[in-house]
Amino acid sequence: MQSGNIADPSLYEVTHDEPDRGKFKTSSLRNVALTAPYMHDGSLRDLKEVMDFYIGGGSSHPNLDKEIHTLDFLTGRERRDPLAFLNSLTGEMPSSVVLDVPETPAQK
Repeated sequence: MQSGNIADPSLYEVTHDEPDRGKFKTSSLRNVALTAPYMHDGSLRDLKEVMDFYIGGGSSHPNLDKEIHTLDFLTGRERRDPLAFLNSLTGEMPSSVVLDVPETPAQK
């Protein structure tokens, strides 16, 4: 993907509003450790890769929120604690819940 050229139209495909390019719905964090792969395109294999992605400032594109920046100053503990928190959200799913995760391009 080149800067200014977003390959996945995301929410824009629904709204046709230019500021919606690159926006995606955020999923629930319940049992997030069990729902790999991550990101809208399934490109990240585990939660550590997700953390590393955001610590690096995410992907550059024209609609990237101006508040998103690198977090490379975080200590080892400051990187581990959020991962521990996310893993703590894992538990037994109620029998009425069915996880239907679509296949992503990264899985093909």
